[in-house]
Amino acid sequence: MPHDSNHVLCKRKISLLDGSGNIIECGGNGNWFDVPRKDIQRLPLSLKRQDILNRKSEYLPDDKLSLLCECAFSAGLEFQTTEETRHEKLAAGVGLSWNAYKSAEKQSAHPSALEDMKSLYLNQFLTDVELKTKTKSFPAHKIVLCARSPVFKAMLTNEMKERNTDCIQVDDMGDDVAQQLLLFLYSDAVETLQWEIASQLYYAADKYEVGKLKEVCSSFLVENLTPTNAGELLLLADTHSDTELKKSVEDFILEHEEQVFGSDEWEMLMETNPLLFMKAMHLKYKRRKGGK
Repeated sequence: MPHDSNHVLCKRKISLLDGSGNIIECGGNGNWFDVPRKDIQRLPLSLKRQDILNRKSEYLPDDKLSLLCECAFSAGLEFQTTEETRHEKLAAGVGLSWNAYKSAEKQSAHPSALEDMKSLYLNQFLTDVELKTKTKSFPAHKIVLCARSPVFKAMLTNEMKERNTDCIQVDDMGDDVAQQLLLFLYSDAVETLQWEIASQLYYAADKYEVGKLKEVCSSFLVENLTPTNAGELLLLADTHSDTELKKSVEDFILEHEEQVFGSDEWEMLMETNPLLFMKAMHLKYKRRKGGK
């Protein structure tokens, strides 16, 4: 359970395992869980007792009932599902709650916890804070920002101006970037990326310490390296002290040195960052000398 928040979103699902190991979904719900109160929740089965007894050979092999319980919590830097799934066989006579729900729909028809969280963002339901760029405001939820970003958490819980104004000013972020950042915080996903947005989103992810988003942007940028944008990405990696990203860019540069070093983009960036780019050009000689 998360230790830094009093309320978390919890989604639960229960299924019956028949004698062949097939999974039959038979109940599920979701709600906000009050951590300090240690709420106890009931999760009734949608199958009635008599329905199970009528198919005893399938559902009660050796007079034992097998249930699969799954939970998902909004739990920090990324929304995590249960780390362990255990199958426990219960005796048929054990007193279980047979109060039935209506027959459960197929599993694919039920939204996941992440889908519900994304819906909270898209529908702007019970929002209590805003991210403000120079031109637009984006409603959000403090609890989500705190759970996903230690920087936002500090802003909203420590003695900082954002704590009392219910507003976080992000003047260094464009509207598209702010929208993509919030979308990721709620859904662990981004929409189709373009190079410029991805590089700006990388900057935002690093600034607000959203590690997984930083990895997503880094992977996208490396996969879309070209001789004309290699210098830009080298500068970005160096500015953010990202040694892994910088190494990937340097490898690409050495593999395509003629196209990179001969590009107008490289020449322009070299005028403003001569030391960084001279070191990159010198790498091929260092590696050749070292037998690499």
